[in-house]
This record gives sequence, structure tokens and C-alpha cells, in this order.
Amino acid sequence: MKLYLVRHAQSLRNLGKEHDKLSETGIEQAKRLGLFLKDKHIDYVYCSQYERAKETLNQILLNLKNVKKTIYTEEINEHNQGIFDKMPGKEWHYHLADLREKGVDLLNYRPEGGETLLELEKRTQNFLDFLKKKHNKEEHILIVSHGMFLRLFILRLLRFSIEEAKYFDIHNASLSEFELDKNFNVKDFEINNFKHLLKYSSYKRENVEKV
Repeated sequence: MKLYLVRHAQSLRNLGKEHDKLSETGIEQAKRLGLFLKDKHIDYVYCSQYERAKETLNQILLNLKNVKKTIYTEEINEHNQGIFDKMPGKEWHYHLADLREKGVDLLNYRPEGGETLLELEKRTQNFLDFLKKKHNKEEHILIVSHGMFLRLFILRLLRFSIEEAKYFDIHNASLSEFELDKNFNVKDFEINNFKHLLKYSSYKRENVEKV
């Protein structure tokens, strides 16, 4: 089985605004992702229900053929931050840093109306278990989701502790690939691939003045 994990392209929220839609840069990033994925023979697609993920997938699907089914599911939505859900990303990280300084256990911290990181980790495991039961070893599956969800999902795939999440990040419009054996063990993987963002640039190299 091959898993292709995509974090949504740049959104207005990533730029410090509340809106969930993609920025102009994000739309172009998503188009380039689609061009890169068009020859990957994707069988099934799973996408978060958030607008920024769906807009990313809409651009990707323009270049995908023979997809058997596309499923939008809350199971791969981003970490539910409750009352802070519309807070721009940088402000959320400042909020967490402040809590950390106060000695708050962030793994068990539950924003009002939200979920803890340990609950999110459980959600990633549930989705992984679902994939094991639903799909066969020959299928290629595309998952379009979010930074924190994908970090914890990757850690579950690699059987690492949630504590490792602080040592890496998943970037906007990046592609992470996992090849799995029949027992769902990881045979090979690559994280945060960005080459598609330059490979499919519409601005030709010959237009750039030589160094």
C-alpha cells in the first residue's frame, strides 16, 4: 500500500487572519501538487471537512483520473482547539508557550469545547485501524489533512511516541509518502517533500537572469 499525505496549502489563517480559505499562493501550491500527483494512480482520497483542505483537494482533483471514491471525514479534521479554533496559528502557538511556562501538561490540556492532544492521537490511531480494515495492500491512498493531525498520524505509522511531535513539523502543501507492507509496517517513507512547488513553476528558468 502507498499512502500520500498532504497538508493543505497556505490559507489566510496561516497569514494571521481568521478566514479558512486558501490564499492566492495556496491556490497555486495546490495546483502544483495536483500536477505532481497526476501519475501516482490514486485509488481513494480522504479529505478533512475543513474548507482549506477541501479547497486544496479541489485543485488536486483537476489532475487526478480514475479515483474510485473521495470521502470527506471529520476523522481527519485538525486538532479541535475549541474556543480557540479561529485563532491564527501564531497566536495559538504563543498561547501554548504561555501555558507551558505555567507548567500546564499540554498533552492533557483541553481547550474549552475542544480535545486534548492525547484524544487527537487516539483519533489518528482509529483512522489508521480503519485503513487497515478497509483497504488492500495494492491500493494508493491520498489523505489531505492538517499539520498536527498528520504529525501524530505519522508518529503512529512509525510507532513513535507522541513526545516526538515537538521535533518536527509538517509544512503547507508538503507531500509525505509511506510505502507499507501487507502487515502495515512501513517499508520506506519520505516526509515534507516540496520539489513539486518548483518542478511545476510556470515561471521558466530562462526568464531568470543568470547568477
